[in-house]
Amino acid sequence: MVGKKTHDQQQRIIEKKVDTTNADPDFDPRPDLKASDRREDRKEKQDKDQGR
Repeated sequence: MVGKKTHDQQQRIIEKKVDTTNADPDFDPRPDLKASDRREDRKEKQDKDQGR
């Protein structure tokens, strides 16, 4: 699972607030970010279903 700091970092990269000029030309954090969001959604739903 991606932590909050990693999620925030990925958001900054997507928003071009972080210099990624040394990154691989094929670098794209969006798939990881979307996967992280899906995991968080599942976790929240599971917690809600368990009454937490």
